[in-house]
Amino acid sequence: MPYMPRTLLLLLLMSLSTPALAQQESWKAPFPAHKIAGNLNYVGTEDLACFLITTPEGHILINSGLADSALTIRESVNELGYTLGDIKILLTTQAHFDHVAALGEIQKLTRAEMFATEQDAAVLEDGGKSDPFLQEQYRFTPLEVDRRLKDGDTIRLGGTELVVHLTPGHTKGSASYSMSVTEEGKKYSVVIANMGTVVMPLVGNSYYPRIAEDFAESFRVQKALAPDIWVAAHASQYDMREKYERGSFVDPEGYKRAVDRLEKLYLEQLAQERQEP
Repeated sequence: MPYMPRTLLLLLLMSLSTPALAQQESWKAPFPAHKIAGNLNYVGTEDLACFLITTPEGHILINSGLADSALTIRESVNELGYTLGDIKILLTTQAHFDHVAALGEIQKLTRAEMFATEQDAAVLEDGGKSDPFLQEQYRFTPLEVDRRLKDGDTIRLGGTELVVHLTPGHTKGSASYSMSVTEEGKKYSVVIANMGTVVMPLVGNSYYPRIAEDFAESFRVQKALAPDIWVAAHASQYDMREKYERGSFVDPEGYKRAVDRLEKLYLEQLAQERQEP
């Protein structure tokens, strides 16, 4: 087995053996579908965020939640007045099972094209088998990836443009997306972020040798984005419930604080691991 710092090895083993990893109530609990701003909508559960970007030529779905989430997403899409079958493009912020496990079923139902970064595409196509973190513990229906995305690529559909920003670390192919929306005549910059939470060792990690460097670059990229509105793969990461209840998702300072906080945790963990024998 490759070297892992003792404390992180214990955490990893606990996470892989605990059913709660896949069964957290907030991951399955329903949450009202809602418009975030412009043509960006929320169709996920209480904590597993899924986003529907609507256009006159079809829609884009980002993330899917757990394997049994397809029906929930369909109901949320319908609640907003749209149709699941009009989804043309599937995306993900990261290829961990809790964000992609229903994409295979949705792809079959909609015949939508799956776009993914090169590194995460491999995990999607083998149903999670090559995931360096979960290592076959949580598998999902394999997907056919139709387009491999690179940093700076633009995804276009029905007048909407999303720019791809590679933000690896949490997974090798984690991605964030930037776009603009118009709400009540005002234009807002938006980032759909994959936040830099560390779930693997940063030093001596033979499963992911460049993990520390990737995180460092991802924090640099995310700090440069500076959106008016931001969302993330987990609703709790961007205080979704509070923003939903107040009726506004504009939060540029909250984004800066969240990125800075995670970078600080990353640097602290990196320093701790480098000191371990």
